[in-house]
Amino acid sequence: MKIFIFITEFRQAVNLNDPASRIRRLPENHWLCFVLIGILSCLTGLAFAQSQTPTPSATPNEIAIPAPSPSPNNYPAASHVPDSKPGWQEFLTKVDPTGAKDEPDGGRTAQGTPVEKRIEECFPAEPRNLFWQVDQIASGPGGKLQPINYDLDGDGKISDEERNAIRGQNTWILWGEGNETFWGWLQERGYGLIDFLILLDSRQREHRFRDAGLINQPGMTKQTDPAKRILGLYLDQADGDKIALKSPPGGDFDENGKPILGPPQAPPGHPKYIFKPGDQALYESVIAQLPKDGVDYDIYGYPSGVMGLRLIPNPNFFGDTPAAAKARAYWKERVIDAPKDAYYTQDSIYADPQLIRPFRPSMSCAFCHIGPHPLNPPSDPENPQWENLSSIIGNQYWSPKTAFANLTKANNFIHHFLASQQPGTIDTSLVSTDHINNANTINAIFQVPARLELAAANPPELQGAANLLLPSVEDSNSATNPRHTPRVLLDGADSIGVFGALARVYLNIGAFSEEWLRCHNPLIGFVPQKPFSVATCEANSVFWRTAKKYRVPYLKAFFTLRSQKANPAPSPAPDSPTNNSPDVPVENCSTAPMKLAFAGPDGKAIIEQDKELAATGRAVFLRNCAICHSSKQPDGFKLSFSSDWAKFSNAPSTNDASPQLTLPTAYADWELFKKTPAYQEYVRRITAFAGQPENGADAFIEDNYLSTDIRVPVTLAGTNSGRAVGTNGMRGQMWDNFSSEDYKNLPPVGPVRFYNPYSGVLPDSMGMNDVYYPPGGGPGYYRPASLVSLWATAPYLHDNSLGLFNGDPSVKGRLTAFNDGITKLLWNAKRVADINHHQGDLRWDQAELSQGDPGFIYRIPEVTSIIIPAKFIRELFAGIIGDFWTSFLSLYLWLLLVVLFVVLALLGVPRLAGFVVLLLALLSVAILVITRFDKVYGAFWLVPAALLAFALWIWFGNARPIVGRWVFGILAALSLITGLELNAFVNGDLGPLSVGPIPAGTPVNLIMNMNPEAPTGLLIDASASLLRGSFLVSARGLKGKEALQAFEKEAGLPLLKASKCPDFWMDRGHWFGEALSDEEKHQLIAFLKTL
Repeated sequence: MKIFIFITEFRQAVNLNDPASRIRRLPENHWLCFVLIGILSCLTGLAFAQSQTPTPSATPNEIAIPAPSPSPNNYPAASHVPDSKPGWQEFLTKVDPTGAKDEPDGGRTAQGTPVEKRIEECFPAEPRNLFWQVDQIASGPGGKLQPINYDLDGDGKISDEERNAIRGQNTWILWGEGNETFWGWLQERGYGLIDFLILLDSRQREHRFRDAGLINQPGMTKQTDPAKRILGLYLDQADGDKIALKSPPGGDFDENGKPILGPPQAPPGHPKYIFKPGDQALYESVIAQLPKDGVDYDIYGYPSGVMGLRLIPNPNFFGDTPAAAKARAYWKERVIDAPKDAYYTQDSIYADPQLIRPFRPSMSCAFCHIGPHPLNPPSDPENPQWENLSSIIGNQYWSPKTAFANLTKANNFIHHFLASQQPGTIDTSLVSTDHINNANTINAIFQVPARLELAAANPPELQGAANLLLPSVEDSNSATNPRHTPRVLLDGADSIGVFGALARVYLNIGAFSEEWLRCHNPLIGFVPQKPFSVATCEANSVFWRTAKKYRVPYLKAFFTLRSQKANPAPSPAPDSPTNNSPDVPVENCSTAPMKLAFAGPDGKAIIEQDKELAATGRAVFLRNCAICHSSKQPDGFKLSFSSDWAKFSNAPSTNDASPQLTLPTAYADWELFKKTPAYQEYVRRITAFAGQPENGADAFIEDNYLSTDIRVPVTLAGTNSGRAVGTNGMRGQMWDNFSSEDYKNLPPVGPVRFYNPYSGVLPDSMGMNDVYYPPGGGPGYYRPASLVSLWATAPYLHDNSLGLFNGDPSVKGRLTAFNDGITKLLWNAKRVADINHHQGDLRWDQAELSQGDPGFIYRIPEVTSIIIPAKFIRELFAGIIGDFWTSFLSLYLWLLLVVLFVVLALLGVPRLAGFVVLLLALLSVAILVITRFDKVYGAFWLVPAALLAFALWIWFGNARPIVGRWVFGILAALSLITGLELNAFVNGDLGPLSVGPIPAGTPVNLIMNMNPEAPTGLLIDASASLLRGSFLVSARGLKGKEALQAFEKEAGLPLLKASKCPDFWMDRGHWFGEALSDEEKHQLIAFLKTL
């Protein structure tokens, strides 16, 4: 209605037939147009002024100035405390009434397929000792490997309580806690990144370890015959009866002497089928063809051929619903009947969210944690036997790129995001993204009993009300507050106790995904998170309650299993004359160290050869390393950190004072600190406390977790800060309920030094030339890594970036990697690129693209684009802005404009048309000012110039009503075309979304670490510069170094300023060995081999 009133007044104010009247009355009645013209002129002038301002060079090899002192915060995006979903505080300790239910609690899948409701007792743990050959320990005579002895009291029987540890091992290796709902969702709706059924292609079995670090399940073999495909899939098949999981020789008996012959029985009333099949014959035929290893398939699924992944029939495919019938028909059309196994190769088939898979993968912790046993590695890693495997060591050969992005190709930037995560690492915030590419090593799980003893000695941590909903293992009373707790995860964020840590692990691999997916926008982010509520888990998830009541206590029993009754003799000291004698095996402990001395004849020979050197290396360790890398410390030992450390460390030492040390927060002060009386007194005390080995045993090393397990500022460690500044444990974020109040109240660590490749500032002696300031409230800290079995776990640092990765799990291969990694750890000058460089480290073979990097910065080795498959474009936008706004902005807005312009065309008011054209000119200028696309084509300014000229002609010329009708008619047509094209694009009808080209040599984290909550101006500038840089490279046809320099000149600094973590240098830091002499370093290396 208002538009018609305006038009009426408009006609009255100006005589349409009198041009002079237009000019005379315009200033009085329509001054807004002159204001718009003025704004247009100002914006044009601003754009011109910006075009005359030189852009900072992206190449630091030119003139450089010295590194500045810590300065005001130039990276506010990295200091931003992440936003949370509104109202999250309301459900800290009470159930969200809108919360989802898991399948056994709610009785249906997320897609609506009915399934049977179940209770916690419907998921009994497997009690048989089926993996007795796995996790063997050097507890036999002379360190001979033996199965874990579960008879802890030595009475010759395994009681039901003792059997809980067996149940725990089975849980760790087999159970996914219902996470097949998430992994099924991911392979169907995960933007075409991963398809586990393709990953499990049996034709690739013979090189799964080589290509992906995956561990083939013993007792299975490849299946390559097209006639034996199961629903068109090549799945591993049983190798005769070798597939059957068997109890130890002599049988497996309960405490009453009765043999345990099969899986536990389900409770009365447990349904025969979890869901009603829609095609009973098809379902039974498929089940009959699947390989079977003898466990409860309703609980654990069927063996896939890869350890840690098991296949569970998908109710949304096999169920008795019209949608499931449609899914079966579509699968038959697209997969079974497709020629040449096209499902495995054509993205138009596998990257289709409508393609419902027949199986959902259940992922256990073994998928990442089971690996070749260092003390008994397989002769053929592609064909291991059970005795060649350990679920404790962590699989440092596991490839994130292949395991979680097997559908991406090398021309997709996202491929390199996963490829930048080194083998043996996993970004635990990959799904619930914190917008930092910050993978961390898959930890070996050593010396858990010693770690719990350390937790009892370390300062307890204050817990919030939500934290206290979970039991405590460390304190006898779970209501105790503050609570003793290890600092779990590399940043120490998981800090409510071992019970909570074990429970959270399953949530982080997809358990109760029905609720998890409501807490964030998986994979993509760009919307605030809310905490994964323990209270809601307790109320709405049968799987969670099963874990809390049964499975987590079983896991605790397994990881804390220790008994010295069977093998009481401790390990010898490396300088003992009886070292490695047949009488000194390690203790019977599920997480016992894997000592090189027991790694066959070669290992023993090396230890014997370096025995004297290792003895002197022990003293080097005590003087330089034990302050961070020993769980055994003098009584009263306590560490704190302060930038004013000198106030506390230079006081005269006293023999009766407790060894409470205040350490510096910056690495630059470390050697000064070591010279203080306080540190010298600590060295005296730790040396006296450690004593000397006696009678072939080193009591100090035995049961030593070899870490203080406290949080150290990353500014002191000096390592890459990406993992330390992760934000998912902060207040109001995803894992809020699993981080202590003390963690959430940690102070900011202050300025973090890093290498900025775009500043033109000369790096300091350690390679740094800039600083940023992480927020307080948790981020900024690392706990020291344990040094247990260090010889077997190279490469090093939290991201596995330091040292050789050779993919060789043999003793020789591990030692080769150890020697390379430990040398680079202690000699910073030897951290140079070589022929064995990591992928993405271009310093060796594409040095012209590495821009003089001081270390390993993952730069994409080829031209890429950010590619989202066509059928996932709508889901991408809907995940960020919602379904309504996606539809409105892509179609309905334009249809409304069509209606509006048609009405205006019928009215045919020329001067109103001129006003609209002037607005379009203003809009086009604003776009050019913001994006600076005119840097690519200066001719873009012809668009606003032409629009302005046309608007002025309409206003001051003799425009007739037909002009207004034509203008609005054209605008209506353009709006209709735009709406239809946008809608077609969003629906995937125009092909994939592709943003690029992104030149070879671009640091992957320059884009992956962009913070969507950065200040608005910085975010707009960063986004525009990314598009402008890509547009410029494409428009000018630039290649190689020229393309990289042009792109980074436009986008480098803007993207860095919008980064959540601008620290890209991966293999830096931990320079604590720099002050040691070469002789001391060699002595220390000999000692570290013995741990």
